[in-house]
Amino acid sequence: MLNQVLLQLLNGLVVGSSLALVAAGLALLFGVLHIINFAQGDFFMMGGYAVWFSFNLTHNYVAAMIVGTIAMGIIGGIILSAVIWPLLQRSQVLVLLATLGLSLILEQLATNILGGDTKLVPPPLPVPVPIGPILYPAYDLVVIAAGIGILILGYFALQYTRYGIWLRAVAQNRPMAAALGVPVPRVYVLAFMVSAALAAMAGGLLLPLQSVYPTIGGDVIQNAFIIVVAGGLGNFRGAAIVALLVGEFNALGQLIPGIKPSVLTLILFGLVILLLMYRAQRQHALLRL
Repeated sequence: MLNQVLLQLLNGLVVGSSLALVAAGLALLFGVLHIINFAQGDFFMMGGYAVWFSFNLTHNYVAAMIVGTIAMGIIGGIILSAVIWPLLQRSQVLVLLATLGLSLILEQLATNILGGDTKLVPPPLPVPVPIGPILYPAYDLVVIAAGIGILILGYFALQYTRYGIWLRAVAQNRPMAAALGVPVPRVYVLAFMVSAALAAMAGGLLLPLQSVYPTIGGDVIQNAFIIVVAGGLGNFRGAAIVALLVGEFNALGQLIPGIKPSVLTLILFGLVILLLMYRAQRQHALLRL
């Protein structure tokens, strides 16, 4: 039993670190532009396809990850700029509907061009590593380290680099940031590109572990929204932490006999609702003081 718990804890870190990349990109985009991007899961899907296509050309997984992530960051930035930029001064409902429509278009394009069958690449490190009493795949540990490492780098980049300071300035007060000389349009495009690249990177990292298919984005975005709402809308660090907790919750929940994944999802939704109710009551109490 102890071996199974340790195995599921590690599996939860694999899933959680990948979900954290998707959710962090979603939280970053909301924090800067105050919009919900329904197409974030589809950039995860497109990242998986981009890495699969690059791997078939280069036969080198590291090169495929670099090429696929950079390409999807650029392409995603261009697509989001074209769809969202004309609607920035309009109602947020229009932006939400536009990203939902973009999600449906990307999903249908993937189905028409690449077909409905799944794509997969072989694990680049097909060797086990001893961890206590179990043997664990080496590549899974690479995914955990890469996901957590990228999130840590992203957090420090937001705190201490010029573009990170600009991003936070625009998120807090867009007109004031523009008046102080911050290149707001450049910040928007950067947020689009980084958000798409994070999702694409997560799709590429998980490609050797699970196949990619046109509708995988819908499964990913559901968990990403739960994570972003629970972590605090626009909170990069909160989304990353909650993503790891969600990964562990789903992994350890599989050890319960007879429980279905759909039941775990319902329980997770219930916990998020309770968390939001607690936050609302706490905020109300603080306002009354």
